[in-house]
Amino acid sequence: MKIIRLFLKTYFLFFIFLSTCLSANEIDNFIKNYFDAFNNSDSIEFHDKFHNPFIRIINGEKKLISEKKWFDFKALKSTDWSYSSILDYEKFLETDNEAILKINYGRHNSEGLIYNSGDAYMVLTKINNKWGISTYIAPSIPTEGI
Repeated sequence: MKIIRLFLKTYFLFFIFLSTCLSANEIDNFIKNYFDAFNNSDSIEFHDKFHNPFIRIINGEKKLISEKKWFDFKALKSTDWSYSSILDYEKFLETDNEAILKINYGRHNSEGLIYNSGDAYMVLTKINNKWGISTYIAPSIPTEGI
């Protein structure tokens, strides 16, 4: 009986560990794919990373966004933006269906130098087995306004 209890306890702990790792990997992959879509200016793939409607809060201004395509990649490309990178990444919460993240990002110019950086907070939710951003919060918009 002790062996069966030990086996069940070990199996349970392994299952908890495995499900946590799978969630972490899913979230990490989501963020990587989000930045890939953004850096490729792939409007369809980028906008697919958001659950619609979603809440966007920038400079304290709250907006419920329902549009399928709302980010203007042409305006971003008109600056000297070349790509964005993750400078720091922190998970405040992660479960099987939710995550709260803080991402410190950098925007790089054509020479690869960071000309702007900022923080973004994301609330991710898994709806119908698909991760997406439900809330996006930025304390300020980048200096170039995009």
